[in-house]
Amino acid sequence: MTWRRIAPVFAIVCTYAAGSAAVLPVLPFHIRAMGGSPLVLGIIVAAEAVGQFASAPALGQLSDRFGRKNILIGSQTIAAASLLLLAFAPSIAFILLARALFGLTAGNISVTAAYVADHTDAKSRRQAMGILMGGAGVGGIIGAGISGLLADTSLTAPILVAFSLVLLSIIVTVSRLDGKHSSPHSNDQHLEERRSLRAVLASPAIRILIVVMLCHFFAYGMYTSQMPVFLGDTFIWNNHQFGAKELSYLIMADGGINVFAQLFLLGWLSRYLTERSLILLIFALISVGFLTASLAATIPVLFLAVACVSTGDALAKPTYMAALSTRVPSQRQGIALGAAQSLVAVADIASPVLGGFILGYALYGLWIGLAVAMAITGALITAARLRPSDKS
Repeated sequence: MTWRRIAPVFAIVCTYAAGSAAVLPVLPFHIRAMGGSPLVLGIIVAAEAVGQFASAPALGQLSDRFGRKNILIGSQTIAAASLLLLAFAPSIAFILLARALFGLTAGNISVTAAYVADHTDAKSRRQAMGILMGGAGVGGIIGAGISGLLADTSLTAPILVAFSLVLLSIIVTVSRLDGKHSSPHSNDQHLEERRSLRAVLASPAIRILIVVMLCHFFAYGMYTSQMPVFLGDTFIWNNHQFGAKELSYLIMADGGINVFAQLFLLGWLSRYLTERSLILLIFALISVGFLTASLAATIPVLFLAVACVSTGDALAKPTYMAALSTRVPSQRQGIALGAAQSLVAVADIASPVLGGFILGYALYGLWIGLAVAMAITGALITAARLRPSDKS
């Protein structure tokens, strides 16, 4: 790894994640204050995933052609505009539009991951992806902490802070990111075909890995999108109802666990576990976490559940990205990672809407049962079909 080149990406992801995390604790309660139901919350979360589905492969492919830096700047600018719209949204319809626009910028992850892949070799890539996601964990702590401090003052104040943090990420991108890139010849039809989404998905190994990822993110989306609603309805936090401030504490804990898992734990586990064994461990952790969260009646037990789910998800993101990147050649990193992120967005679209529909009828057992069943399905596919990496 070249730390001089990785450090700016860490800073970009950190500031961007801080801006995103500052919004998450207040968004469910902001929607509820406007009269939105759990289903409405699920639809708004899904709208963000629709934006991700539409943009992730495009941003990845555009970054292959025009450079990671240029695409990041454009995407970050859209994110800043969407946060301003969210802060001053007069109705739920405008919140829906704002989150859909923010979803269009989710391809930032695939672009920054492609940048990291450009500057690392295969042996160090999983650790480098862990460092990248560790930046997201640090940002999550910062953003959630800010939201917790400001939530009692105003539900829109954390959103304005998020806007400022995204502006900071733009400054870091402009001033510190390496803008060099190589573009394909526009008349090279063979190369363009090799770079297409269809060509990326032609590899059976990549298709199996994406199915495993879909299982993971569907289960995780069912849990995270509706967990604030579930806790708000059922959990008593120190003799008062669970709210935005308490959610910010959980997000801060999630961020801290992400930093530890991605910067330290992942490297240690990678020395002892194969890729397949690590993914099986991930599914085991999130399954235990889901069940524990559904049964939690005290704060320590709730934090134990968060620790299990957060550790599993923290290990998952760099593991999946590294697995994908080692299965494709360097000139296809952007489109491969973007295509995978877009397909995973399908799970992010369906899971919050389904979760919101189920919780609208207070069917808590069915909600968590579906999340656990999907995680078990992913584990079974991993055990039966996932093989060591092999470049397509």
